[in-house]
Amino acid sequence: MEASKQTAILMDCIDQLADVALLSDTDKCELAQNIIDTLGNYPRPRQENEPTEPTPQCLGAYLYASTARNSVKLAQLGYMPFDNAFSVAGSCIEASLSLLTDKD
Repeated sequence: MEASKQTAILMDCIDQLADVALLSDTDKCELAQNIIDTLGNYPRPRQENEPTEPTPQCLGAYLYASTARNSVKLAQLGYMPFDNAFSVAGSCIEASLSLLTDKD
């Protein structure tokens, strides 16, 4: 699986989260939906009927991206403050990106 698509999606989310502290509540709701939509395009680590298992880094990156999306969705549903959700999402996105770009 090519990591460039995943990296582009994650970088897009980082860019979107850059000014979150300056946003109004209405803008935070819009940002949440944009993050959810963007991370919804993150490809699964293994496609159906694919014979090979994903690498641990690829699977971990996917799980971090999924956790970021879920935290923002929880905020959108009113179960978590937006500021907390965006903080969790940012940390998870950075961890996901790190797994994809580490050369170890």
